[in-house]
Amino acid sequence: MKIVRVGMLGAGGMGRTHAEILARDERVRIAGVADLDPSRARRLAEDLGTRAHSDLKGLLSTGIDLLFVTTPNRYHAEAAGIALENGVAVFSEKPMATSFDEARRLCELEQRPGAFYVVAHNRRHSPVYRRVKQLLAEGFRPLVANMKMHEGDYRTPAWVNDPAMSGGFLYENLVHFFDLMEWLIGPVAEVSCLARKPFYQDFNDFVIAAAFSEGAIAALTATGHASWLHPAEKTELIGDHAAIVAEELDRVFYSPGDGVEVRVHDYSRLPRGERWGYRDQDSEAIESYLTGASPCFPARRALRTLEIAEACRQAAAEGRPVRLAPPPSD
Repeated sequence: MKIVRVGMLGAGGMGRTHAEILARDERVRIAGVADLDPSRARRLAEDLGTRAHSDLKGLLSTGIDLLFVTTPNRYHAEAAGIALENGVAVFSEKPMATSFDEARRLCELEQRPGAFYVVAHNRRHSPVYRRVKQLLAEGFRPLVANMKMHEGDYRTPAWVNDPAMSGGFLYENLVHFFDLMEWLIGPVAEVSCLARKPFYQDFNDFVIAAAFSEGAIAALTATGHASWLHPAEKTELIGDHAAIVAEELDRVFYSPGDGVEVRVHDYSRLPRGERWGYRDQDSEAIESYLTGASPCFPARRALRTLEIAEACRQAAAEGRPVRLAPPPSD
């Protein structure tokens, strides 16, 4: 069995989450950890029984096959680009970049022969949204959707409310929902957007309306200064006198109609790595790398989430609806 030599760039919360999952995968050997904070890199490396490095150059010098990029957002594109230029496969946390030009450059690099690049959009691998997707496959057709993401504290970690570091609230938080819109409902054809910034330097209050090419409509509300009153994240899909409701990554309610039992699927007691989709997401990335199969979330799909984010930004700035071109085919 081929063993994938993985390097971890970033030893913070997400870096540790991925590293601990990968350490339990018999197909993986973690060859090293790098972080701008040497003590943090050393702690994670010691816990994993591997070596700590001061930078990406040190990691690449170990001959890794696959780089996991779990740094603050600003550094995602640069690190991924350097790795791809050196023939190293990349798994990057979202967003793929903090600027659209950087994201396009990564799409170009991904097209080179032998390149492997995947972006982490964990909700596609979470049991909650896989259950929703199964209900859709069984015939539920969403006609109206209501989504919300009420962040309780857009100050933790400190860098997230600095648009230069995070790419802004649209890139840091809402790309998840832009992907869910198209994965669960269909191609987004038009967006309108109201945006405010009452407490932070970045816009962090959004009311977004989306129209889909196949006729459905949706609303997404988001804020960075709620109170973590649960469910802070919620998705409601309304069909033909039927409804699906996903509360956070914990449970799904399915009401097939009046006078019929509501089905409840509760995943709230699963371990966090499984409940949030990180386990299956990382496993799928390793499998894709080993077999040459197309990854679940390639560069073109990640770029699409940024296209929708930029359309929302433009709609808010100009006070008018913005049309979008059709998305790439999967």
